[in-house]
Amino acid sequence: MVLAGFAGMVDSGYVGFHSLTGLLIPCGPAGGCDQVLNSSYSHWGGVSIAWFGFAFYLAVTAAGIFGLSGFRQVFRFSLIATLAAFLVTLYLLYVQAFILQAFCDYCLLSALLVFVILGAHLALRPWNGTPESA
Repeated sequence: MVLAGFAGMVDSGYVGFHSLTGLLIPCGPAGGCDQVLNSSYSHWGGVSIAWFGFAFYLAVTAAGIFGLSGFRQVFRFSLIATLAAFLVTLYLLYVQAFILQAFCDYCLLSALLVFVILGAHLALRPWNGTPESA
């Protein structure tokens, strides 16, 4: 969970930084990064959604570190944030597939990381009160 959160911070930070500078992001096999990242769906309230993703990944990384340090109750907070991120991710995947008909490699990586983090939470079962490990 900590590693996936850190990878998400790097991914979303990279996209967020490029959104601030206006520089083009090199795109890989998906090939639709410019179309996706410059769409009206890529910002909320004038802020790149990559920065919201960065905040989420930072929270998950911190929760994982605190959880490993014995503060296991943070996994419950992290689970709620992860469920919200999962729903947003499903919506953004829908937007890419059916509205924009273009995919962004960085967005797909972020979606994969959210799925991995959700899987880690389901394995931890924080609703039981005694998760095993992060």
